[in-house]
Amino acid sequence: MIVIGLDIGGANIKAVKVECYRDEVKVLSILREYFPLWIYGRKGLEDKLKEIKESIVGNEKYYVSICMTAELSDVYRVKKDGVEHIVKLSMDIFNNAIDIGFVSTDKTLVSGNEAIDNYLKVAGANWAASAWFLERYSKRWGVENSVFIDIGSTTATLIPIINGKTCIRGFTDPEKLTVGELIYTGVLRSNVVGIVSKIPLKGLYTRICNEKFALIGDIHLVLGNISSNEYTTETADGRGKSVDEAMERIARIPCGDKLMINSFEIKEIARYVYESQIYMVFEALMQIRSYIASLGLDPSIFKAIIAGIGKFLAREAAIRAGFKTIIDIDYIVGSQISSIFPAYAAAMMMCEKRCFDNEDCG
Repeated sequence: MIVIGLDIGGANIKAVKVECYRDEVKVLSILREYFPLWIYGRKGLEDKLKEIKESIVGNEKYYVSICMTAELSDVYRVKKDGVEHIVKLSMDIFNNAIDIGFVSTDKTLVSGNEAIDNYLKVAGANWAASAWFLERYSKRWGVENSVFIDIGSTTATLIPIINGKTCIRGFTDPEKLTVGELIYTGVLRSNVVGIVSKIPLKGLYTRICNEKFALIGDIHLVLGNISSNEYTTETADGRGKSVDEAMERIARIPCGDKLMINSFEIKEIARYVYESQIYMVFEALMQIRSYIASLGLDPSIFKAIIAGIGKFLAREAAIRAGFKTIIDIDYIVGSQISSIFPAYAAAMMMCEKRCFDNEDCG
């Protein structure tokens, strides 16, 4: 059977096409595309989903499994509106699919009507697809006691796994932000002023201006953590993605420019911002480790599983938080899967529902 897994986000759309047969899975195609919903709007999302269908769905019979975070976009006045629009749009565009399921926070697939009726259970539930997958395979991988750290362009998702079961405390975005399972920082889109309030300059610390002069993508580009090709979002000033242009943007953070602040100083500013971002993830990891310890368990035996385009950030934060074993999910599911992991996990949920456990694999 053919399954299309979709992760419809407010900034990125991710899709994967897999073929399931009994307990075997073959990845046929992968798509990850920057798609700022706040710019393209509802009609843009409709056009993009039609384009995805045309590019990856052939004449064969197929199933669709969807998780989403796009309902948080300010294109929608409330999440209820966002979920309803995304569900109805998906049902309409993929109307010839044999079955369409939407990932719910209880780690199951629900129908379109159920998704609309219980919209908070599918809103922002891409983490639930990842959690489902991790539960199914954690023992096989030997990571039944671990913390999963998935860092993308905009956010970081943390999922504790205890004795092979995901131990989630937050089920909505506000709850997850409170318990440390969601951090609104990523490696491309985050505004630098959301990470630091001062920077080191000329032997002192200077306050910075609260403007969108530079993004975290500029920081990581200057430090060599990402390439210009990996800087897939728009820049703060709409200009290019060379190291020199990134330095120009960083120099503006303290209201300066490249004639006032030299390249060595800019790199030191970048290092300071990077360390501050690492600390944001470190704090959340320590919060989760503290919770694990409160259960009478030893956090030192837990492993860290890192995923997403921000794996380098996840690794550094995990080391500082005391994780002795760090496992790159690339070595488990392949490098292509890591950057679209929730979409792949959603597809696997449909495979198990319709194929692994019954007759639909033929």
